[in-house]
Amino acid sequence: MRMHEENSGAILEFLKQEPLVSVIYHPSLPTHPGHEIAKKQQAGFGGMLSFELKGDESELKLFLASLKLFTLAESLGGVESLVTHPAQ
Repeated sequence: MRMHEENSGAILEFLKQEPLVSVIYHPSLPTHPGHEIAKKQQAGFGGMLSFELKGDESELKLFLASLKLFTLAESLGGVESLVTHPAQ
């Protein structure tokens, strides 16, 4: 779990610097609506995160097609690295 959280922390730092990312959702971020309660109730913040990209649908499709390590799928029970988009 420690490595899971460290890896998500590195990804979060990358996403914060990425100009194509408009919003990041992760309970470790003070802007997250559940941040304060997560700090009180949890020993860490976990590794699951989500974010929104700027751009239109064609740019989103290009982003998804360019991924090498993530599979386009939905699952909360697996250990795979997945990406999903509600409109896809």
